[in-house]
Amino acid sequence: MLRHLTFVPFLLILVACSFAEPDLSSSEVQHNEQPQPDNLLVGGNIRPLNVHNETPRLSWHSNVKAQEAFQIQVATSQDKLVSGVADLWDSEKVISSISVNVPYQGTTLEANSKAVWRVRVWSKDAEKPSRWSTPSTWEMGLLNKSDWRAKWLQVKQRDIAQVTKNRMDWIEYAANVHPNITEKLTETAFNKQLGVVEQLKQQPTASLFRHSFTTETGKKIAGAKLHSTAGGYYEIFLNGQKVDDRLADPGQTDFDKRILYNTDEVSDLLLNGQNTIAVHLGSGWYDENIAFSKWSNPDAAKDKRNQKTLSYGQPNFIAQLELIYEDGSSQIVASNESWISHPSPILKEGLFSGELYDANEAVEAWNVNTSANNLVNWQPVEALDEWPTESLEPQLLPPIRAVKKLEPIKLYQPRKNVWVFDFGQNFTGIPTLNLKALNLKPGQAVHMRYGEWADIDGNLSQKSGGGAPLLKQVDTYIASGEDAQFWSPVFTWHGFRYLELTGIDFEPDLNAVYGHLVRSDVEIAGQFKSSSKLLNKIHDMALWSYEGNLMALPMDCPIRERAGWTGDAHAALITGNYNYDMQNLWEKYLGDFETSSHIAPAVVPGKRSHGEKYDWAVAEVIIAWEHYRHHGDIQVIAEQYESMVEYMDAAETQLTDNLLRDGYGDWCDPVRVPGMTRKRCNPEYTLPTMTTSGFLAHGAELMAKMSTLLNKPEKAKHYSALFERIATQYHKEFYNTETGHYGSQTADAMALRFGITPIHLRSSVAEALNKDVVENWNGHGSIGALGQTYVYRALSDYGYGDTAFGIFTAQGYPGYQWQFDNLKATTLWERKGVWDPTKDPEGRNPPGRSLNHPFHSGYDGWFYEGLGGIRPLGDNPGYQHFELSPVFPKDLEWVEASYKTGYGKIVSNWQRHGNTIHWQFEVPNNSSAKVSLQGKPSRIYGAGQHSVTIEQ
Repeated sequence: MLRHLTFVPFLLILVACSFAEPDLSSSEVQHNEQPQPDNLLVGGNIRPLNVHNETPRLSWHSNVKAQEAFQIQVATSQDKLVSGVADLWDSEKVISSISVNVPYQGTTLEANSKAVWRVRVWSKDAEKPSRWSTPSTWEMGLLNKSDWRAKWLQVKQRDIAQVTKNRMDWIEYAANVHPNITEKLTETAFNKQLGVVEQLKQQPTASLFRHSFTTETGKKIAGAKLHSTAGGYYEIFLNGQKVDDRLADPGQTDFDKRILYNTDEVSDLLLNGQNTIAVHLGSGWYDENIAFSKWSNPDAAKDKRNQKTLSYGQPNFIAQLELIYEDGSSQIVASNESWISHPSPILKEGLFSGELYDANEAVEAWNVNTSANNLVNWQPVEALDEWPTESLEPQLLPPIRAVKKLEPIKLYQPRKNVWVFDFGQNFTGIPTLNLKALNLKPGQAVHMRYGEWADIDGNLSQKSGGGAPLLKQVDTYIASGEDAQFWSPVFTWHGFRYLELTGIDFEPDLNAVYGHLVRSDVEIAGQFKSSSKLLNKIHDMALWSYEGNLMALPMDCPIRERAGWTGDAHAALITGNYNYDMQNLWEKYLGDFETSSHIAPAVVPGKRSHGEKYDWAVAEVIIAWEHYRHHGDIQVIAEQYESMVEYMDAAETQLTDNLLRDGYGDWCDPVRVPGMTRKRCNPEYTLPTMTTSGFLAHGAELMAKMSTLLNKPEKAKHYSALFERIATQYHKEFYNTETGHYGSQTADAMALRFGITPIHLRSSVAEALNKDVVENWNGHGSIGALGQTYVYRALSDYGYGDTAFGIFTAQGYPGYQWQFDNLKATTLWERKGVWDPTKDPEGRNPPGRSLNHPFHSGYDGWFYEGLGGIRPLGDNPGYQHFELSPVFPKDLEWVEASYKTGYGKIVSNWQRHGNTIHWQFEVPNNSSAKVSLQGKPSRIYGAGQHSVTIEQ
C-alpha cells in the first residue's frame, strides 16, 4: 500500500507547541542583519529523490536566537524561485517559531516531479527578514504502480552447484555437523541436522543479471535517476561501478505487503554510447527458508497443514533507469525480458549461515561492457506477470552500511591448523579476508566460523546461537589462483567476537582478517562521557549492543533470532533516541506494525510473528509518541492513529477487573545467584499483570494526548477514563500499605513514571524504592528489560540520584563491574546470571543464551536525562522548548553530555570543585530551556551559552 498521510491542519501544528516567552536577558542584542537559514531538510533527509508524501515535512536551522516568523517558497525550477515566482507554493509570512517538520501545503506533485524550495525568517523584534536560504530540492518518486515501466525479474531455472569436498565442508559447518566442530550434538539433534544438510545441498546459487543499452547519439545527459529494489538482498552496478555502498539491502519488511525501493542519481556513472547495468541478487530475508524451517508459519491457511518455510518465494528484482537529456528528451531503461542471467560464484548464501564463494566460478566482465563471446553461457530471464508485493515504498531510512573498522587483538591456536582471532569486542558485522596474506593455492579453501564465545584456549563456541536457528555462521572462500587482494561476503552478516579460520597450515598474521561494524547508518545524535571510566564503559556497552542490532529495525540479537521483538524496541527506545537520529527508522518500523497480520504483534516485520502480547505491542503507541516528542512531527501520529486505536480496542477487550492479566513481563530480571535457572527468562520479582497493565495505562494516557493533538475530544476523553480505571485498580491491587510500595523495583518505577501512584504517596513510594535498592539488593537493580528505562528517573527525580548512580558502580553480582571482570562482557547478555564463572573458570561450558541483547540497555537514557539533565519539557515537541535538570552524584567528578535536535545541539557539561558545581550549558538557536535544579526556582534560558554555579 502507498502510505498517503492523513491531512493535519497547518494551524494545529503551529499551536501545538505554545510555551512561555524565553528569558533573553543574557543573550546578545538582535540585529536586522540576520544570517540566512541553512540545514534544509525534507522529511529529515537532504535533497531526497523519491518522496511519496504529498505534504512532505520541511525543516531548517533559523540561525537566529528566536524566530518569530518564516516564509517558505517552492517552485518548479531554481530560475523561477530566485526570480520570485513560487509557482508551487508561497506560504507568505507565517507567525510561528517552528522550524522543524513544517508540512508543505502547495500544489500536489506528480511522480518524478522536482520541487525547489527556500526559506527566510524574521527574528524576534526584527523589522526585516533574513536573507533567503540557499535553495534546496526534493523529487517525487514513482508514486503508483503505473509509474513503473519496469518488470520484476528472476532466473528461469535456478542453478544448484555440484557438491565437492570443499563445498561439502561449508555445508557441514553451516549445518553444525562437521567432524572438526568440537561441540558435539546429541544423537537426536545430529540426526535432525542431517536433514538440514540435505536442504543445503539443494540450495540454489545467488544470481547475476545484466543488460546493455546505448544512450542517444549526440545528446548530452542532464540527469539520470535509477529506481531499484529486490525481493532479497541485491547489489546494482552501472558500468562495473556499484551504485551505492548499501549493504543488506533493502531493509526487511512484510515483503508481500510492501518492499522498500531506492532512487539514486547516477549521471556520473554513465558513458556516452554503450552502457551496462547489472544486478547481483541473493536471498536476504525474502527467501530465508532453512534456518527456521521447522517453525510453523502463521500465514498458512487455517485449513491447511502449516507450511515448513518462511520464504516469500524466489528472489527477484526490479530496476528502472530514467535519463534526461539537456534538450528535454528522455530515455527509460527498464528491467524486462531482454535482460540475461547467470549463476553467481556465491554458490550458497543465507542470513543465518553465511556464504560459500568459489572464485573458480567467477564470471569474466559480468557487469561491464563486453564482447558477445563472453555472454554465450548467459540465459534468458523470467519476467513476473504479477508484482510480488502490494506496493513499493521509498526507502527513506538510512541504509545499512559498514560504519566502523575493527581489527583482531589476539590470535589463539586451540588445535593444529585451527586459528581463532579475537577482536576484543562482540559486534555485528562482516569480515574481510586478506587473501594476499594467506597466499592460497588454486582450489584451496579457507573456512571462517563465527562465535560470541571462546574458552581459555581459544576453542570457538557457537552455543550462544541456541537451537532455534538450524544453521550456524560460516563463510568459505575457494581460491582460483587469480584472486583479488581482499574478499568479503555480500549477502550475509554475522554476530561475533571470535573468528575461527581453518584451511591453512601456518600461523597467519593478525592482519589476515579484519571486520566492520554493520548497521543502519543513522546519524549519531548524542555524546556522553564522564570522569568515571566504569560509567563510560557501561555507556559503550549499551551502544555496542544497540548498534549491533540496528538493521533497518531494532532486533533482539545478531546470532540467534534476529527478530524485531516489539517489547525489545520500547525497552531500549530511550537509548536509541538519545544516541542516534532515529526519525526515519522509527517511521519505517511503525509502518511494520501497520502491515503486520496481528493487531498486537510481538514481532514485526516478517513471518516469524505472533500476536496478543500487549506489553510488547504497546511499543507502537510509545514509539509514535516519543517520535513526536523528539522530532515534533505530528504527521506520524496522524498516520499511525487508526492502527494504534485497533491495538487499544483489542487490549480493552482483554481486561479482567480493569487489568490485563497476561504478558511476557519484566523479561530476564536477574536471578539471585549466578547459575540459577528458571523457566525461559520469565520475570521473578514483578508479576506480568503489573507490567502489562502499567503499560496499557501508559498507552491510554499517551493516546489521550495524541487524540487531543488530532482534535478528537471524544477519544481523548475515553482514553483518559481508561487510564484512570487501570491506574485505580493497579494501585488498589498492588500497593502494600505496610511496605509502602508495589512489590518490586520495576513495579514501583513504572507506577511513579506513569503517574499511577496517587500524588500524595509518590514521595513515600520513591523512598521505598530507594530502600529496596540499597537494603534488599545491596545497591543493585533487580530490574529486567522493561524496568531499565524507568527506575533511574524514578529515583533521581525524587532526590535519590546517588542511589541511581550507585546501581552502575555497585560491586559484585549482578553489577556491571562484575559483568566486565567475570563474564568478560563487551555487550549486554540476555541473561547475565545464566552462567557461573566460579564453576567454569576456563569457559569450557559456555552459556547457551545470546551475549548481545540490547533490550537491557534502557538505562543509557538516564545518562542524558539524569546526569546530563537533557530531557523533553512536558509534552512540548521537537526540543524547541526543553528542560535541563541534571543530577550531580557525589561520587562523580564531571559529566559532558550533548544531544543534537532538529533545532541544533544541546550541550550540558558540569564539573565538581569541592562542594561547588560549575555547570555550563548551551541552548540552540530558536529554542529555550527551562532549568530546574532541586531546591531552586526554575528559570527559562534563551539561545546561547550559559554558566551556572551551584553550591551543594
